[in-house]
Amino acid sequence: MIPSRDPLSRKCIFAHGVAPNPQFLLLASAMILLSGCAYQRQSWRDWMESPLPAPAVAAQSPAWMFPTNSIGSLAPSYRIGDGARVAPGFDLKMRNPDFPNTFIEAVYINLSDPTNGLTLKWTGSLAEQGPVGPWPITPGRGSNGRDCDSVEDSNMVNSLCTPKGNFPVAGFADHLEQTPICRYATWVVYAPRYIAIHSHTELPPVPASAGCVRVPHEAAKLIHNNSRVGITLVSIGGTWHRPSLQPIVLSNTLAVPLTAQHNTP
Repeated sequence: MIPSRDPLSRKCIFAHGVAPNPQFLLLASAMILLSGCAYQRQSWRDWMESPLPAPAVAAQSPAWMFPTNSIGSLAPSYRIGDGARVAPGFDLKMRNPDFPNTFIEAVYINLSDPTNGLTLKWTGSLAEQGPVGPWPITPGRGSNGRDCDSVEDSNMVNSLCTPKGNFPVAGFADHLEQTPICRYATWVVYAPRYIAIHSHTELPPVPASAGCVRVPHEAAKLIHNNSRVGITLVSIGGTWHRPSLQPIVLSNTLAVPLTAQHNTP
């Protein structure tokens, strides 16, 4: 039994013809969980019929405290208060029936806990029905010489860090133009950094992106479908840990890269 991916539904499918064995199934299960393809909800109705188990602690304001950044440039054609719009091939089926009155008030990204780093806070008459998580995240890996745990460094252009702070949503995209596998993108920062929360086929539990926050497909679509420009707040904090294979190397005052950096969102 060979695992493969349906590119349209983003669900896991299996090609039959090879007898499964326990070791293969264990490996396949791990691959599926890391890729995010274990999550098969595609609509709001799916969430109502098979919600996530209730978390031990409901989503709440995190311990870190940052001032809210003034909203910068917005994605083209978006204004304050707008919800996402989509092109053919994408949909808004995860949008709750009371939108825009019920929507995601805050998206919390906790860099300290990549396996459970994403939680949501809802507001409105259907807020109690809104899924709150948690979901895994893959944040930015950081460039050599940058400390992504520093608020200042994490907000620098070309730092490859996920920026720390509170950011009003700056717009939406069906996918990232240069990386189409990154779908249902919610812009945390638009120009000049272009940092988004989006789905991805690879979700390692360590910093690995170029600054964006990778999340499972179902979480990316839920946020994209139910957030509002300039009103939904993305709050990013916690403790960032440098990937073990990426030490800081300094020569005088200049960072010396040990390996080539690939700009993977």
